[in-house]
Amino acid sequence: MRIFLQKNDQQAWKWITQGYEKAFSYFNFETIIVDDLKKVDTSKEYYIFYREDGVNDSTIDILKNSKQTYLYVQPNNFPYHWGQHPSWQCSVSKENIIKLNSFNNIKKWTFCSDLSFFNLWNDVHIMPLSYDSISYQSKEIIDYKYDICFIGGFADNGFNEKIKNMQEMLGAFVESGLKCGFSVNGNVSHKIENSVLNESKVSLNIHDLYQRVVGLDSNERTFKSLGCNGLLLCDDVKQVKELFPFCYCSNSSKDLIDKAKEYCKLEINKLNKIKKQNKKFILENHTYIKRVETFLSLK
Repeated sequence: MRIFLQKNDQQAWKWITQGYEKAFSYFNFETIIVDDLKKVDTSKEYYIFYREDGVNDSTIDILKNSKQTYLYVQPNNFPYHWGQHPSWQCSVSKENIIKLNSFNNIKKWTFCSDLSFFNLWNDVHIMPLSYDSISYQSKEIIDYKYDICFIGGFADNGFNEKIKNMQEMLGAFVESGLKCGFSVNGNVSHKIENSVLNESKVSLNIHDLYQRVVGLDSNERTFKSLGCNGLLLCDDVKQVKELFPFCYCSNSSKDLIDKAKEYCKLEINKLNKIKKQNKKFILENHTYIKRVETFLSLK
């Protein structure tokens, strides 16, 4: 079985694509990365994993003739000011949306948990982001290097909102007396990121403002932190609370710092027991392998 995946080096999409590529390989797919749908070899049976921004009048038949296509779609009626950014703009014409809706082999999906913003699309499947359990591995630690860690960055979405949240929150943690393992917008390898997440008692997560306000989705760091570290403190994001009710969420730096100190005071075996339970939940429900398993079950 062959599947063609869209080449994408854009911020988190790079890691998302890598996660799905490895997960499809796990199910014995031959994975082929292409930067244009016109490069798909249609001479024999094929699958496609692509974003809607690669679909136009000249490529839509390539999707139609696939064995199955898993098409990531964007909201078509995002009413907030963030909708001005390309990340929240549907790039497919209404005419082509109607065509795509009529093809049973095209399975449309999104990270978002509120489908009211997709009123032109039919049968959109909610597929939150996931933990790359192939690239990252968890291990039990007795002697932790850090109390809390954060590895991530911010993309310029034209509003400069996330950087303000990060500066305020990370600055408060640095001054809290906790031993912090922080890296912001650094070129950190999987190996180093995996090590820091494992060697920290607690992990911290910070989202974009739209994710706090609208609650549509959560970032990939949510899943990666829980998969590797197991104990996540997070800003107040609806999807995080829905998927992971055991996570402590607050937009208050003081509340998060107090909770981090509470966890850090726990006896190590008790701390590790909590982390182990949470990691087990992620592995059973929220890996890219689990997502691909769901995709392949769609009829």
